[in-house]
Amino acid sequence: MSATRVVLDLATASPDTEFSTAVLTRAGEIVGVSASSIRVAAGRLCRENKLRRTARGTYVLNPDGIPTYSEVEGWRTRTDRIRPWDGTWIAVEHSGLKRSDRTAARRHDQALRLAGYEEWKPTLAVRPNNLLGGTDSARRTLRRLGAAPESAVMEIAHLAPEDDSTIRTLWNSEALLADIAEAREALTQAQTRLATISREEAARESLALGSAVIAVIVRNPLLPEELEPTQPLRELISHMLEYQDASRELWQSLLEF
Repeated sequence: MSATRVVLDLATASPDTEFSTAVLTRAGEIVGVSASSIRVAAGRLCRENKLRRTARGTYVLNPDGIPTYSEVEGWRTRTDRIRPWDGTWIAVEHSGLKRSDRTAARRHDQALRLAGYEEWKPTLAVRPNNLLGGTDSARRTLRRLGAAPESAVMEIAHLAPEDDSTIRTLWNSEALLADIAEAREALTQAQTRLATISREEAARESLALGSAVIAVIVRNPLLPEELEPTQPLRELISHMLEYQDASRELWQSLLEF
């Protein structure tokens, strides 16, 4: 793992905890990252406004500096946002996006992916209208995630049957379910190995595996039951909660924070 990833993962796992340089460098030592790399990463994250110094050599997470933080932090209750689907869609029309501004375009595309949208037409991305808050909430979420301000968010209803059928195929539910199953299997295997490996090895594995599993949860588009069953994702979240609790206790015992 990179030094930046180590520092950010620790900080986001315990967002109210103040981490000293000594604690961060000890964490780096456990995962095989040099102390100098950890110090450089912490300083860079401060300059990027993702961490905040609370004292000399002491850092705490700054959620306001991470646009995607609310999505990542909300993984535990992610499925609570799903509501029964009425068959309508939310669309984002973004013909005004200037692709010449690669940074803005990349940020916009990432926002759409994180919010579960898929491209239907060259300048039109869609998702089912099955999340709490409907279109208004969708607008706020996209803006927070960095979607282009010139894009328009709207509800679409009464599509021609052939268009409705086409849109329903934009998401690969089999692949999404396979990712969930793979993540659960990885958690099960990691828990089985706990009795046979050192605490340092278990901690090292938990940092990488925890990030990977949370990514699967956060990147799930939260589709309605008609397109993807929700129960496997709920079970993965429950499994990950157990694993994270054990991992946090392990790291706290190793780092003594």
